[in-house]
Amino acid sequence: MSTDPPVVRDRPPSLLSAVAPVFNEGAIVDELVDRLAAAARELGGPFEIVIVNDGSTDGTLGRLVAKSREIAELRVIDLARNSGHMAALHAGVRAARGEAVVVLDGDLQDPPELIPAMVEKWRAGHDVVYGLRTARRESAPRRLANHVFYSLLSAVAEAPIPRQVGTFGLMDRWVVDALLAMPERSRFFAGLRAWVGGSAASVEYERPDRRDDRSRVGLRGLVRLARTALISFSKVPLRATAAASLAAGLVLFGVGSAAILIRLLTDAAIPGWATYTTMIGMMGFVQSLALAAIAEYVAIIFDEVKGRPLGLARHEFRGGERLSPAAEDASSPASDPLA
Repeated sequence: MSTDPPVVRDRPPSLLSAVAPVFNEGAIVDELVDRLAAAARELGGPFEIVIVNDGSTDGTLGRLVAKSREIAELRVIDLARNSGHMAALHAGVRAARGEAVVVLDGDLQDPPELIPAMVEKWRAGHDVVYGLRTARRESAPRRLANHVFYSLLSAVAEAPIPRQVGTFGLMDRWVVDALLAMPERSRFFAGLRAWVGGSAASVEYERPDRRDDRSRVGLRGLVRLARTALISFSKVPLRATAAASLAAGLVLFGVGSAAILIRLLTDAAIPGWATYTTMIGMMGFVQSLALAAIAEYVAIIFDEVKGRPLGLARHEFRGGERLSPAAEDASSPASDPLA
């Protein structure tokens, strides 16, 4: 994150977007939209609400369509099938047109009432405003799993990712455009947002329980998300494999060398033992070196195929004046929200 003083914005956003993916949230989706609309109207400016229906089967879509007749600012994106939380979130962010974009989960664990406070932080010049969880009302095993996950992620991530920060937050348009410009498909939203950088601030809140005390993501979804975050967002596992292979190779080389020395300098060698031990040690040494080299090449390929830019320009200044953002404008949503 940038440590330079933020450049203050002297106006509210020309358009505020609020994006939320939902899956089988028919019981609360009306309240979600009403609370989002109330929070946005409090700011007194234009806004849009983008709700992505991720293949719900409980009547969520029907409720959203009915709600869109009441609230003109509501846009409903209906995915053809359940594509997963990250894909649905990406579809919503891609469709959002706002100068400032708020993203949140659709289960009301992220309070929409914090949006005005986030916009105030944005107006103070911050590019990203995180929703920082000061407390989580969850079971002890889940809190422990979250602690372990974020500890591992902080240790291996390429960019520092704040702990107790999830999807909930506000992004400036240039941050959104930078995220959309990244072609990778295995996306960990919080990691990519942190990688982009910019001036960051946070708004603290206590994360409430789910209304029905049951996560829509499920254990399989959480494991898949953790795998994406820890493997797809870091080269550390590859580099650890290379280091372990090299260490094993050196041990096997030492074993082979010791077998030769015992055979030549002592009478303790068992007939035939030195030959087989040396062959196994040397073959293992060569294989381990090859695996270490392959892991390093895969790490390079890993970076190349993601196609991320080498650096992102946030602003351009001339004569002491800030010009328009230097990042390429990609604010027009594509026809395919999952692209």
